[in-house]
Amino acid sequence: YNEYKSYLRNMGERESNIEILRPEFWSSDDVGKWLKINGFAHLISTFEHHDISGPVLVMLTEQDLRKSPLSLQKLGEIKRLSAIITKLQNAYDIKTTRGSRKHNRIDSVDGSTKDWKSGISNIPKNEALKLFVAFLYGFLSLVVTSIAMTFAHDRVPDMQKIPPLPDIFLDNIPVIPRAFEAAEACAITLIIIFSCLILVHRHRFTILRRYFSIVGTVFFLRALTMMSTTLSVPGNHLKMCQHRIGDSWEQKVQHVLYIWTGAGMSLSGVRTCGDYMFSGHTAVLTVVNLFICEYMSSRLRFVHTLSWSLNFFGTFFILAAHEHYTIDVIVAFYITSRTFAYYHVLANSLAHKQRNSQELTWSWFPLFSYFEENVDSIIENEYEWPWTPVIEFFNKRCNHRRILQAERIKNGLGKSN
Repeated sequence: YNEYKSYLRNMGERESNIEILRPEFWSSDDVGKWLKINGFAHLISTFEHHDISGPVLVMLTEQDLRKSPLSLQKLGEIKRLSAIITKLQNAYDIKTTRGSRKHNRIDSVDGSTKDWKSGISNIPKNEALKLFVAFLYGFLSLVVTSIAMTFAHDRVPDMQKIPPLPDIFLDNIPVIPRAFEAAEACAITLIIIFSCLILVHRHRFTILRRYFSIVGTVFFLRALTMMSTTLSVPGNHLKMCQHRIGDSWEQKVQHVLYIWTGAGMSLSGVRTCGDYMFSGHTAVLTVVNLFICEYMSSRLRFVHTLSWSLNFFGTFFILAAHEHYTIDVIVAFYITSRTFAYYHVLANSLAHKQRNSQELTWSWFPLFSYFEENVDSIIENEYEWPWTPVIEFFNKRCNHRRILQAERIKNGLGKSN
C-alpha cells in the first residue's frame, strides 16, 4: 500500500482523492485521474460513459475489458490495464469477483448504499435498526411461548388417569438423573461459541438478525402446537405436573414471568409441563449449531465437529431425562433445520425479490423482505476484531472531512481566479 502511494506521488498525483481514499470511495472523476496518470487518458471518456467509479474499477477483469460494452481492441492495452488494476487490488488487499466466484459468491455494487464487497447494506444505522426489529420479533416470540407454556401446564392430563404414551426410546432407556441439566450445559456451550463467532464476524448484524428471525418463527410455531394439542406427561417421575398454576390472572402472569426470566431452563429453577410438542431445547441446540457451522470458517473443522457433537449429545440427554417424547425431539430438529435451510436458500438467491416469492415467504418470515432487501448474494465468512468497524467509521468521517476541505479550498481558489 505504501509503495503504491509512493508510485502515485512519483507520477505527479499529490493530495488528491486517489491518494487519500481507498478505491472503493473513488468517484468517476477520480477514476479518470487514475487512468490519466497511468497512461490511459484516451479511455477516460469511455469509462465516464459507462459510469465506472472506484468500486466498479476494482471489480473489472480482463474479460470485462475484452467484451462488450468496453470492447477494447488492442491486446497490449488490455494486458497493461488489467495488470495495473490487479496492482491496485493487491495494494489495497481488495477481494474481487474472480476470487468470489470460486465459491459461488456474487459481489454487488450499488453506489454509496451498498457494500460492494458483499452486497450488504453499508449504512450502520439501517443495519442497527433491522437488528433491533429482529430482536423485538424474537423477544415477542419468547413472550408468546411463555404464555402458551403457562396455559398448557394447566391442561396436562392427570397422570393417574392417562399414563405416559408408548415411546420406543423412553420405554427402553431408564431415567438418567440430571441429564436435562447436561443438555442445557451443551446448549450454553454452543451459545458461548456462537457469541464468540458474532464478535469476530464482519457481518455480525446480518447474522444476528437472521438468528432472531428464524428463532422467532420457530418459537411462534411451537406456541401454536402447544396450544393446539396437549400430550400426557412422558414419565411418572414428573410429579410437579400435578401442581396447577391457578385460574387467577395474577397467578398466570407471575408464572409467565417465572418462565421468561428463567429462559425456560431447569438450571434457572424453571420446571414446566405440557410444552411437549415440540422440544424447545432441541430447537435451540439445532439452530445455534447450524448458525455456527454456516458462518464459521470451514478450516476450523474441530469447531464444526464439536458443534455437531454438542447438538447430538444435548438431544440425547433430553431424551435420557424423559422430559420429552422422541417425536418431540424429531419434529423439533426437522422443523428447525428446514426453517434454517428455507430462509437461507431464499436469502442467498435473487428470486426472493420477485413478487410471488415475497408473498410466499411472508407467512413464514413476515419481515423477510425488509431484512434481506439489500442482500443479493451469499455472505462471505470474513472476520475482523470487534473494534475494527468503529475505527473504520471514524476513518470514513475523517476522509469525508478532508474531501470537503479540499473542495472548499478548490472553490475558494476558483473564485479568486
